[in-house]
Amino acid sequence: MTPYFFKYCLISVFITLSLTTTTVKAKGSIGVLGALSESIYKDMETDTRLIPNLSVKGERFYATFPDIGYHLIPQTKLQALSAGLSYQTADFDPDDSDNSDIQQLNDRDDSVMAFAQYRFGLLSTKVAQDISGTHDGYYVRFSIGLPIPNGNWVFIPSISHQYTSRKMSQHLYGVSQTESDRTSGGIAAYNADATSVSSIGLRSIYKLTPSTNFMLALKHNQYSDNVLDSPIIDQKRFNSVIVGIIYNF
Repeated sequence: MTPYFFKYCLISVFITLSLTTTTVKAKGSIGVLGALSESIYKDMETDTRLIPNLSVKGERFYATFPDIGYHLIPQTKLQALSAGLSYQTADFDPDDSDNSDIQQLNDRDDSVMAFAQYRFGLLSTKVAQDISGTHDGYYVRFSIGLPIPNGNWVFIPSISHQYTSRKMSQHLYGVSQTESDRTSGGIAAYNADATSVSSIGLRSIYKLTPSTNFMLALKHNQYSDNVLDSPIIDQKRFNSVIVGIIYNF
């Protein structure tokens, strides 16, 4: 948990400080989130971590981890168009597995993605391409969310669908021949095809004070059937929970 905490913290602080110097009339938030997430990888325990929540939003520039972006047109309640960079975590560390063969595989490095995002009403579309040379893949995501106020609560049910290209899927779920040889064939070499994941979630926010919110988010994710063809994948469904306190300034 500690390495993840410092990684997110350092990146978030860097983004926040860099944007604070370039934005006018910026507003933002700071807080601490606790995350609990299952894994689709073989013999991986449920992951728990602390994530610092740092966000700065100006008239055009914004930083909300893992994204740093710029609104290409003035954003309104109807629409928004932005572009920027996103930090994409691989979420696969062989050392976290209880499987001795999995432990001999390579780490899946994180990547930096260039993205374009468009929101129209409740519908949002995001296209992101790797520019760090980690895998040279891309993904396309469609999502929709509906805020429902109820007293001090705001409930935001959402659904999303993401298509992940073959190159990015190979980085996340594939196994090279070199890795397979390292396990003496215990894990077969595998070239992944493009995959997809559909998600349904519910985020709830409770206003504790005019500037402090409590947040609870639940999410269920289901991958396409072909992800199970990978020898390092154990299941195609997983759930996650995020809870925390956020202070707005």
